[in-house]
Amino acid sequence: MATDNYLYDDAEEEAELEFLRESLEQMDNLADKTTQLLKVFDIRLKNLGRIIAPIYKSTQKLTRLYDNIEITMSSLDDTLLFFNVAKDEADTIRMGPDENELLPYLDSINRLKDASDALKQLDLDSASQSRQEIYELLRIGLGNLSQLFSQWLKQHSGGIDPVAYHNVADVPTFPTDTEKLLSMLATYLNLVNDEVSYDLKLTKTYAGIRTRHLQKSLAQFGDMSNGYIRSNSFDGPLPGQNRYSEAASRSNPSEVRFCTIRNEHWYEPGTSPFAQYTLNIVKLFQAERDLVRRIMPTVISEETFLTTADRPFETYIGTGEKMVSFFLNSPLYEVLQALDVYGYLLENDLVFDALLSLRQRHHNGLAKLLSRLQLHLSKSFTALINLIRSPFKDDTMPKQTGGVHELVYNTLTFLAYVIIYKDLLTNIFLPLGDGHWNQGSLQDAPNVSQHASDPSDGLSIFQHYLRDVIEALSHMIEQGGKQMKRPALQFVFLINNHSYLARALRDAMYAGDEHSQSLGLGDLVGRSALGRTESQIERSRKGYVATWKAVMSSFPAASLSPAEKLNMFNQGLDEMVRSQKTYEIFDSDVRAMLISDATEAVVPDYETFLRQNPDRSPEFTRAMKYTPRDIQRKIGAMLDD
Repeated sequence: MATDNYLYDDAEEEAELEFLRESLEQMDNLADKTTQLLKVFDIRLKNLGRIIAPIYKSTQKLTRLYDNIEITMSSLDDTLLFFNVAKDEADTIRMGPDENELLPYLDSINRLKDASDALKQLDLDSASQSRQEIYELLRIGLGNLSQLFSQWLKQHSGGIDPVAYHNVADVPTFPTDTEKLLSMLATYLNLVNDEVSYDLKLTKTYAGIRTRHLQKSLAQFGDMSNGYIRSNSFDGPLPGQNRYSEAASRSNPSEVRFCTIRNEHWYEPGTSPFAQYTLNIVKLFQAERDLVRRIMPTVISEETFLTTADRPFETYIGTGEKMVSFFLNSPLYEVLQALDVYGYLLENDLVFDALLSLRQRHHNGLAKLLSRLQLHLSKSFTALINLIRSPFKDDTMPKQTGGVHELVYNTLTFLAYVIIYKDLLTNIFLPLGDGHWNQGSLQDAPNVSQHASDPSDGLSIFQHYLRDVIEALSHMIEQGGKQMKRPALQFVFLINNHSYLARALRDAMYAGDEHSQSLGLGDLVGRSALGRTESQIERSRKGYVATWKAVMSSFPAASLSPAEKLNMFNQGLDEMVRSQKTYEIFDSDVRAMLISDATEAVVPDYETFLRQNPDRSPEFTRAMKYTPRDIQRKIGAMLDD
């Protein structure tokens, strides 16, 4: 039984294994078929991919084509609209901008500009015609904006009086709001002008208006300069001839005038019309440059300012040339104004250079003025000392009044004013060298002083020049005294003129310390010059006393009676007093000195004569015309005005 059970179990397991084997075989067959099917499916998918790829690419192209068509249709719509822009904007453009609302007008111009740019791409006759219409409207629109720009500029460009404004920042230009509008409009016009290639000439527009403003503002200074020239010119050498050159005749009108006419209207620093012209043109140019930079686009601002300044500066230089020509043909006292103008030009030379750096011809014009003035000034100071050394001809002889000679008065007053420009003159004298004013003079001339203490220092050279002028003036006074026809008049002339010279030196001495700008003439020439002048006064006083002593020359005569001596004395005294009533004494101190000297010369000797002749005969009594007291009163009144 047990064996049967084992056999049954084996058969059953075998059957199960067989079934399992068959199942596995079936599964294996199924797997093979599935694999084959998947391979076939893979092959078909690959084939399908190859089929779909061209279709996908075609679809992409179709999509792009659709998009392009869409864009083209939209662009075509826009282009068709551009054809109508001229018609749409014509009324707005032709009407012109509203000053209070400018942006809508600018938008219209922008639309016209955009339409012009779009139509430029189309090669169509209709597009060309539309572009022409748009260009015409742009021309009108930009022209209207340019007119508005001009209108706003003109509102505050009628000229001003620059003298009323001390600083550049004070010079009035435009209200802030107007300035901002001008700047916006200028920037827009310059930008649009470049884009549409329209010849707007914005620089010319600005310059034309503001040039007239500057010229009107500066006209008063040109008129004053020309008026001064006309009212102070007189006949003389031909134009261009230097009146002060050594070759010129000493009798030319300018020298005659300086030697014979006391100048009462001396130039005061800063009052020259051309000096004022210089100050105010610089002030206005600086203000205008700042205004241009605030209004005009940077790319054209510099050229705009230079164009604006062109004509006003040319007018200024032209007036300067006339002024220099006037100086060349004027009396020596006009050298003071020439010095002042020269100083103003030097002071503002670098300012002009910075303002007008791109205009070489402007720099050349200013440099020429400076060069001509410097040459004239150097010759003028040489001419002055040469004139003093040889002053007397038929038309320049001193008057027979014994007064202060006009050349002495004019020279000393001139020097007092010249010292104001001491620093300027030291720079002029230094390159010319020490003693340059003596070149050609006689080396043994009595009025040539020693060399400068420091020939390399401009101030020392200038002081040397002043000493030589004072020496020459003192020598001229001595020569002038010899031209007097009466002995007493000769000494009165010498005393008068040397006293005037001494007072000029004394009053201008120790005006300040040695480093001060207020050093006077006496400080600069030194105390020795005053000492020599005072010694000359003392010598002349002795000579003057001797002329009064001559009135009593009859007193020692043994051959004459006392009465005859008195008669001769009376005649001499009366003649002496009568002649001296015509003398000109420049101040009360000199008058008192002369009266004292005359009184001391006569009265004591007259009293002595009376004491020596106590016997009063009838003839003597009749001859005794004056008592000592009478003589004292007579002499005391002889120089009354």
